[in-house]
Amino acid sequence: MKWQLFAGVGLTAWCLHLALGAKAQAYTPLSADVKYRIYALGSGSAKVERGSYVRLSVSAATQRGVKVVERACWLPIGDEPSKNSLEASLMAFSRGDSVGFIMPAKVLFSSLVSHPRAKGVANSEPLHVNVRLLRVVGADIVLDDGYEKFCADYLSYEKRLTKLYLQQHPDLKKVGDIWKKRKKQGNGRKPEKFGDVMHIAYEGSFLNGDKFDSGGKDGQPFRYVRGQQWQLVAGLVTALASMSEGETATFVVPSALAFGAKGLADIVPPFTPVVYEIEVQKVVTSK
Repeated sequence: MKWQLFAGVGLTAWCLHLALGAKAQAYTPLSADVKYRIYALGSGSAKVERGSYVRLSVSAATQRGVKVVERACWLPIGDEPSKNSLEASLMAFSRGDSVGFIMPAKVLFSSLVSHPRAKGVANSEPLHVNVRLLRVVGADIVLDDGYEKFCADYLSYEKRLTKLYLQQHPDLKKVGDIWKKRKKQGNGRKPEKFGDVMHIAYEGSFLNGDKFDSGGKDGQPFRYVRGQQWQLVAGLVTALASMSEGETATFVVPSALAFGAKGLADIVPPFTPVVYEIEVQKVVTSK
C-alpha cells in the first residue's frame, strides 16, 4: 500500500512535469517585464510567500552569452514585493523548482543588491536567468544553513558602499553612529523635555541620490514629538538631537539605525544605508 501511494504520487508529478515541460518550450509572461519557463518541478511543498526567505542557486547571462552572475544566495521576499521584481516572480514557485526567466537587468540587480553590477550591462538589457529554489523558510528563520553568511555579505557590501560615499564626501563628520554635515547654523533652541515638538522638513534618498521619501516640503511640516516612540527610525532621533531651530543638515544613516535587515516593503532594500536632508523649521516647547 505504501509503495502504491508513493508510486501514484511519483506518477502524478511525472505527468505534470511532462505537461508543463511541453508548455515550457516557450516563455510565459509572469509580469510586465518578466517571462518564465519551468525546467523541473520540486515537491510542491514550502511555497514562496510574503515575508519568507529563499535560498537560491542563480545564474544569469546576457543574450550575447556573457555570464554576469553565478552564485548561491539568500533572498528576503519582503512583505510587499514589487510586482516587477525577482521576489514577486518567485512567489509563483516552491522549494525544489528550477525556473528560467527572461528579465531586464534592473530587475535582477535590484534584488541581488550585494552583487556588483556587471560592467557594460544596461538596466534595460534582457538577461537569461536560471534559478533553482534550494530552500524556503518563514520569517522567523533559524540562523543556520548559510543565513549568517547572507547577512554578512549584505553588511560587507553596505560597509564598502558607505566607506566609498564618505571618501567622496569628506565634510561628513561622525555624530554617534551616524554622519553629519551642517549646511546652515541654527539658533541653538532645542527641545528640552518630553512632549516638545520639532517642526521639520526632510528628504530621504539612497547613496546614489535616488529619493524614496520626503515630508514637510508642502507647507505642512512633519511634527516630531520628543520622547514619542516609533515615530522615527533610531538614526533620525539621533540626528534631530544634534540639531536646533533654523538648522539645516545632511545625515548618512547606516541600515542598523534605519530600516535594518528587512528593509521597508519594496521601497528600501535590506541592509541599505540612507541619506537624509533635514531642516528644523521651528521648535515648540510644552508648558
